[in-house]
Amino acid sequence: MKTLLLTYDVEEFDWRLGGGRPLPVAEQIEITAKGLRKLLPIHERHRAPATFFVTGAFAAAKRELVAELAKSGHEVGVHGLEHRDDYATLEPAIAIDRLKRARKLVEAASGQEAVGIRTPRLRSCLAFVVRDAGFSYDASPHPTWIPGRYFGLHFSRSPWREEGITKVPISVLPGLRMPVSWMWFQFAGPRLGLVGARLALLGAPYLHLYFHPWEAVSLRPLGAPPPFSRRTGEVFIEALDRLLTWSHGQLEPATVSEILVPTPVA
Repeated sequence: MKTLLLTYDVEEFDWRLGGGRPLPVAEQIEITAKGLRKLLPIHERHRAPATFFVTGAFAAAKRELVAELAKSGHEVGVHGLEHRDDYATLEPAIAIDRLKRARKLVEAASGQEAVGIRTPRLRSCLAFVVRDAGFSYDASPHPTWIPGRYFGLHFSRSPWREEGITKVPISVLPGLRMPVSWMWFQFAGPRLGLVGARLALLGAPYLHLYFHPWEAVSLRPLGAPPPFSRRTGEVFIEALDRLLTWSHGQLEPATVSEILVPTPVA
């Protein structure tokens, strides 16, 4: 049986809504916290462990909620110190320092060792930076191409080793390399979302999807554009429930760290 890796980026909701300024940071964090509280009962009902990559800023503001993630059997990783961080452009020494600070905050909140990272906006981070910051794996690689955002067509669809860490790529469609995670579900809807999930399993060792807790909050009242808001809130909750129900008996839910095995050196 193949593995289902459901992962979430627990971050400040720092969108510029309506073309204006982002919401105050406290409100950004509260939106994500509200969504996170809606996700936990669904995973408990389906007995599906997941991996939550948490920013240091969120962990510092919502320690009890992050602790609840760990107590509920989920893995808690790191999503950078702040969601605005760009680990592709930061000087290595600065990036290592910020990731170490993030790991310290997240571990203090969760009571769990943080062995994995996913960078904000899936930005590339040098493998030695990830390693020297104390992590064992990087779940950021996205083997797709979206102009101005993702340039990962050269990535493998299976994990690989690089400079002492394991790279764990997010699932995409074979051949076309189209993404099948949150954006696919937002635009295509839950039915076509499941079609994409099935196809992404072809020739891959697992189904690795990523979402955001803020998707569980209705974003339309906040002024988010319709393409990104119409399938948030209860619509997203129903789509997630449908995804987990579909996975029963054919995929084994696991956290990312649970699947780490020795892989070829790149």
